Amino acid sequence: MGTMGKAEESTVDDRGRILIPKEIRDKLGLQSGRNVQLTIEDDRLIVTPPVSPEKFIEELEGVIVDGEPEMDPLRLKDIWGKLGEE
Repeated sequence: MGTMGKAEESTVDDRGRILIPKEIRDKLGLQSGRNVQLTIEDDRLIVTPPVSPEKFIEELEGVIVDGEPEMDPLRLKDIWGKLGEE
């Protein structure tokens, strides 16, 4: 993705929920009931779909040059996800 588009405005309700317009949800592949990752960067809230296990493993390919990994890549993904929550 990486490109900035037209800014959309939304309202935060009394329970802290923000309605993401359908066009944006469709573009990002966000589905009802699914988790998203929230990141604060330079006073901006960034909403991204979580990385799938398949994509995570694909992105790690080539990182391990020789031998077997000492840790299951999916366990590593879980640990990294928890670190981001702190």
